[in-house]
Amino acid sequence: MLACLAGTTGCGGAEDGTEEPRSFVSVWTTSPSPSPLASSQAPAADDPDGPAAAYRAWLGALAARDAARACALQAPELTIELRQRAILEDRAEQGDPCVGFEALLWEDPVRETDPRGVEVTQETAEDAVLAVDLAGVDLTVRMVVADAAWHVLDESPRAAAGSAADTGRWVRAWCSLEVGSGLDEVVQAMGGPSGVYTVSDGGEPQLWWAAGQYDFRAYLDGDGADARVLDLVGDYDALGAADRARLDCPELR
Repeated sequence: MLACLAGTTGCGGAEDGTEEPRSFVSVWTTSPSPSPLASSQAPAADDPDGPAAAYRAWLGALAARDAARACALQAPELTIELRQRAILEDRAEQGDPCVGFEALLWEDPVRETDPRGVEVTQETAEDAVLAVDLAGVDLTVRMVVADAAWHVLDESPRAAAGSAADTGRWVRAWCSLEVGSGLDEVVQAMGGPSGVYTVSDGGEPQLWWAAGQYDFRAYLDGDGADARVLDLVGDYDALGAADRARLDCPELR
């Protein structure tokens, strides 16, 4: 999914199993932001079966240069992402196993493996979000459950949450957006996005505005400045009653 730590990405477990080369990325300086997940009471960070412990174990495997262990603790989606990076660097070919290119992670000069703190901020039975404090950067880490165990899905630099003014603007403007709108129209209404995702990242181009319980996404038909909106998706479930009452458009358009 999203790159982390100066271009570093993770890789996945079972093999079967959030730069600026893109034209609209250069218009707004953004940091990737994960989609908020349904919250529940977070377990203690040292829960041996919890997502925080799994993330620490993954970092420990990287520190020990144990490729097999690290790969086993990562989501399959990240195997695909890291493999693509390895292919670009002539370090792998399509279909190569995770252990063959896992070294890209610990070879990254800015990779840190000794966190000062790991906090579970959101968790469901299927996924979780961690706030990770490192000496050089603070991260948002997404974890997912696969094969009844926690796996690292992605990491991204943690951006400051949107202000009340930002989130209020998002709610007010969201239902005025239309499928087929251009980038300029969308950004003029919503303000600069919290993050961007492009074809170069390996998926559907999109802009999103996210902070806390707020998550609004505009999926695009391309990466260029002339890209237009294909779909508009808002997550209303986590919003308060007052915000939901102001949104008179469907969650998916």
